[in-house]
Amino acid sequence: MAEGKPQYTEEPSVPAKRIDILDFVRALAIIHIIMYHYYLEWFKGSFLVLPEGILANLPRLEVFKDGGVLGALKNIFSFLFVYGFTSVNLFLLLSGFVLTYSLLSKAAKGARTKWIGFLWKRLKRVLIPFYISVVIGIGFLYLRNFVFPVMGAAPVYTLIDCVKLLFVPFVFFDIKFLQLFNGDYWFVPLILQLYLVFPLLYWGLKKFGPWKLLAGAFIVTVVYRFIAAAYLESVPMGVIYPAKNSYYMFSFFLPRLFEFALGMALAYWHFNRANFLDRATCLLCVAVGLVFSFSGFVLNMYSWGWPFSDLVVAGGLFFLFIGIAKKLDGKRVHGRFMNAISGASYEIFLLHHYFLNYFLMPLIMTLGLQNETGFWLFMPVFFLGSVLIGEGGWTISRMVESTPGKKQQPSAFVS
Repeated sequence: MAEGKPQYTEEPSVPAKRIDILDFVRALAIIHIIMYHYYLEWFKGSFLVLPEGILANLPRLEVFKDGGVLGALKNIFSFLFVYGFTSVNLFLLLSGFVLTYSLLSKAAKGARTKWIGFLWKRLKRVLIPFYISVVIGIGFLYLRNFVFPVMGAAPVYTLIDCVKLLFVPFVFFDIKFLQLFNGDYWFVPLILQLYLVFPLLYWGLKKFGPWKLLAGAFIVTVVYRFIAAAYLESVPMGVIYPAKNSYYMFSFFLPRLFEFALGMALAYWHFNRANFLDRATCLLCVAVGLVFSFSGFVLNMYSWGWPFSDLVVAGGLFFLFIGIAKKLDGKRVHGRFMNAISGASYEIFLLHHYFLNYFLMPLIMTLGLQNETGFWLFMPVFFLGSVLIGEGGWTISRMVESTPGKKQQPSAFVS
């Protein structure tokens, strides 16, 4: 199966084409992300910890510091979701995992990979929902102006901006331009770049094995992130820390390369070592996940830990969510609803901010309910609305792609 010296002596079986538990992990990750944005927009929250050390950050972790039950619940919610953006790292890991696992499965059956077709399929799966989301987002903007005229405003972008976005150079661009439409669009060029370098990474995985691939990716990622953290006044995407004077960002794959490569390595081990993710217990996965997730959290309390924090958190969240998925699946919680969230996760990611910023928040402000009671009252509205809009975007995308039948393909986060 691999070129050169084999990495393991086991005879790999030809596994199932789909790993169902990853659907649950994907659903948990997108829920983590949208709840983070809900918290951020409502309370205008910022990073929970600052790079001042553990002792200096302990008062920020006090649950009852605001007094009252609702205040405590809000703080617990913030602890769970204020770093929800780190689940984007998890999507990169899942992407590397699923792409690699799929190709290894096909290779075991004697199929050869046609890279042009491979890349074309991923290009369509990323860009079609993206362009559809732009149209829907502009529609939400004008809906806000019509339903809430007091809060209505002329578009902050021009016709030229719309044309630029349609032909956006998916290599480097400033977050300030993307935020005219949707700040979450930074993910689009990042995942496309990783798709483009994936054939080279896959060759390296087959040629040198997972450990050498991980070592190389780790060195490249940490060196890049260290230089960025030490010398740049702006924040290259993937480096978590407050910039000195600005928050300009551009999407580039190097600071996120390790997470993607880690997913590839995990897929290789899962394929060659008799599905080790299936054999790992819930307790083991949760324990490993909590240790690494908390370690990444602590690394954010020190400036020297910034280059490593994303890398550690990504692996931690993966195993933590695997453990949670195993537990809930055993109780038959994993069903159609979580599968629906998983399948439309990319569309939910692209569209939920439009629903939040152009409809829900104006509605809440008009009703005068932007308080802690309103926070809990409208949370399920935001959650269900985001899911429904994402499902609608998914349906339109499938119609454009002319994909018949039921929802079989995973989101573009991992396809």
